[in-house]
Amino acid sequence: MEYTESVNQYLDLSIETLKKIKFDDSSDDNNLRLFFCMALEKSLDAFANEIYTLQNININGFMDMNTYIKLKNISNHQNNIALISKELKPDGLIEEFKDIFAKEIDPPNEDLIVSSNKNTLKKFILILNKYSEWISSFRKIHHEC
Repeated sequence: MEYTESVNQYLDLSIETLKKIKFDDSSDDNNLRLFFCMALEKSLDAFANEIYTLQNININGFMDMNTYIKLKNISNHQNNIALISKELKPDGLIEEFKDIFAKEIDPPNEDLIVSSNKNTLKKFILILNKYSEWISSFRKIHHEC
């Protein structure tokens, strides 16, 4: 239960933080957007730990790995291929989140015309919705088995 609670707490923290973000590019707002990403990444990490624990997977050094490597390694196990690999694809949740987080760490130059613009409220909401659906699907499947 420890990881499940961490997943939920960090997810709730992300949701509460998102309510405060105005996307006005102020210093405080930039910090809130970065904090949102950090909280969501912590939730993803706890979710990887939850999956690892509930599926009784044995991967050497798992708890020392970063979030994305954990998820990749979990996806290599037969039980989890469909559940995880979909989210690791270029159009999946993980790559979308990594793109959002990277833009918060190193915002795109506004003087350049780029196809992947700045982060928006819509992007943040979409990533939260996808992630919440993924958590719900996993837990539903796991509890049915």
